[in-house]
Amino acid sequence: MKARFSGGMAESHQLPAYEGAQSLYGISRSALITLNYLAEGRVRRRDFSPRGFQINLIESRRGSFEAIFEIITNPGMMTIVGSLGAYASAEFVEKFLASTVRRSVGEAADPTIEELEAIDSLNTGDTSALVDAIEPAMRSAHTVINHGAGAIELLTQRAELAALNAATKQYVWSSIPDDEIHEKLLGIASYNANSREGRAFDYELGKTIPFSISRDADRTTVAEILKSITSYALRREGDTLRSSVAVRYTRVLSADDRVKKIKILKARHELLDLNN
Repeated sequence: MKARFSGGMAESHQLPAYEGAQSLYGISRSALITLNYLAEGRVRRRDFSPRGFQINLIESRRGSFEAIFEIITNPGMMTIVGSLGAYASAEFVEKFLASTVRRSVGEAADPTIEELEAIDSLNTGDTSALVDAIEPAMRSAHTVINHGAGAIELLTQRAELAALNAATKQYVWSSIPDDEIHEKLLGIASYNANSREGRAFDYELGKTIPFSISRDADRTTVAEILKSITSYALRREGDTLRSSVAVRYTRVLSADDRVKKIKILKARHELLDLNN
């Protein structure tokens, strides 16, 4: 993985030492937390025991400001990856890492990851917790933005994993509770009963957003959420069965008013039913 810095001092092939080091720390820690989850099957914030992977910082290229992370993986030794059968590959590891980082900055995950969540091959409670776990590291990763560099591209030989810039920095540094009640039709893409968390497809935004179900929600709410998952899965297979569910919810917003997460208070089959 390559971290390419651009704009500001980076154009002169240098960065402020502290800010640059903090960004490299944040990038490497985000990768460590994510890869450790794939290896162990547990979301950790400390006490890591790398198994099946290594992350090394190697010599930067002359003539540019790029930090090169050597990531060595053995998918067969990684608990989560090894359980995915045909998906167990270095390419999957790359997609999972990219999706976790993208979600942490408010962007969509790779379609393969969302498909595996929809069929419960990936635990949505874990993937949501993983995004929360890397949030402090992703804040550190943005330290140099506007303080020595304008942007950081995270690249592999195959593709761009993520792009960090002023807009994503604003996103990771802001979480504003919005207690105003909203009502909307959403499609439930995945849900974990143990954590009461999942992801819902927002038809207006064209992507999934994380949600949790309020502890005060009634049983009918949970039942409607589960019905929507089944309908959503059939719809993805080409079935025209309507998959939306009406939800009443509150939000957590970024500083630019993007929805970071919602809390579902009530769910019913139709919007009019929310008043009953």
